[in-house]
Amino acid sequence: MSDGFEVVPDVGDPLYAMVRTPNGLVPVRVASLIVTADGVTAELAELKGVDTSPENITSLCRMSRDEAWAQVAAWAKAGESA
Repeated sequence: MSDGFEVVPDVGDPLYAMVRTPNGLVPVRVASLIVTADGVTAELAELKGVDTSPENITSLCRMSRDEAWAQVAAWAKAGESA
């Protein structure tokens, strides 16, 4: 990564990307941000069954881990009943 640098957002509540899926939005933790002359790209943690392609990311937000896990659990439950 000679033309940019990586930032790990570790101050305060974690940073999450809201990712669009067939079962609704689900928060996926932002592992790092890659900053280049072309802009900023969010590198996301893996979440099974979620396509984290840039076109599926609707927004970035901060939330507590408990809140994020509650949303992931509700998303998973919606997927099971679909």
